[in-house]
Amino acid sequence: MGMGHGGLVAYVEAQIERDIALGRIHPSGQFGSEAKLARHYDVCRGTTREALRRLAARGVVVQRPGRKTRAVPLDESLTLENLGLALHDTRSPDARWLLEGYFSLRRQVLVELLSDCCARASKRDLDQLGSICFGLWDAARWESGASCAQVEFELLRLAARVADRPGHVLLVQSLQRAFMVGAAQLLPLLGGEPLRQWANCAKDALHDRDTRAIQHDLPALMKAHDDLVLDAFAPAPRIPAAPEPHPIKEGSLGAPVAAVEPEDDAPEACPCVEGRSLGPVAPELTTRERGDGLGLLHADDPPTRPCGPPCANVASAQKGSPRLDHPAQPP
Repeated sequence: MGMGHGGLVAYVEAQIERDIALGRIHPSGQFGSEAKLARHYDVCRGTTREALRRLAARGVVVQRPGRKTRAVPLDESLTLENLGLALHDTRSPDARWLLEGYFSLRRQVLVELLSDCCARASKRDLDQLGSICFGLWDAARWESGASCAQVEFELLRLAARVADRPGHVLLVQSLQRAFMVGAAQLLPLLGGEPLRQWANCAKDALHDRDTRAIQHDLPALMKAHDDLVLDAFAPAPRIPAAPEPHPIKEGSLGAPVAAVEPEDDAPEACPCVEGRSLGPVAPELTTRERGDGLGLLHADDPPTRPCGPPCANVASAQKGSPRLDHPAQPP
């Protein structure tokens, strides 16, 4: 059974919102004709026209006679009611930033209202607020995230009425609509022990008229719960860890020297004794003993000694004193 006309209009309206949020429209913000949009969404032109009219009433698009419909930039059209526009792409840093701002606003409203209630509300009103806090504490353990959200906004609405704040009553309505409609994908993430902790803190503070606990302890507990929801919905980008520095060791004079491990294939140093003669030069390898392409010497290479490079004492003897195997020539 297919959708009715109203269902198709809502479907096209949601799809156009999603395309705007994900940047799938032309950079100029202009849509194509109604006929082109109708073919794209596989609906009739009347359905597309009605969806655009609804979007224009909400301030998401702009319609002017004789001109094409144009999408309003996201930072200009975004309100609490269409917060879901910014939450379609969870990889966008703006999604987490805006959602974090929403949670911060809701915390400020609740703390302000409950503080006012602690200072001026009657005992009967405080008992009623405490009863809702207990209901929220119980729902966080047994009920779904949607039920927890309903009880939380019930607490906000009652606190706004007890505190006699008509402006906050309207603000709470907008906060609830933004969360229950635009951010419905967050509902399964609510609940658990962090929510029970701040609900219990609010209940005890209302019972004792403890304004300090409302203003200091409650915001920290609420933020801990909100951060868990944020990390589950839009994880913060991780910063790659810096590479570990190479281990160093102290040299003989106290200067840091890089620790270099000896290679297994490195030749051993030639043992050195003071005053030792170099002795006769080792005979050259024959051509038959020299390979080709195996890392050995070739026929025209200079003769080699049986051990590695000369040590420091031999080098100094060669530089500063006459060689022992070649007697000095008379003047």
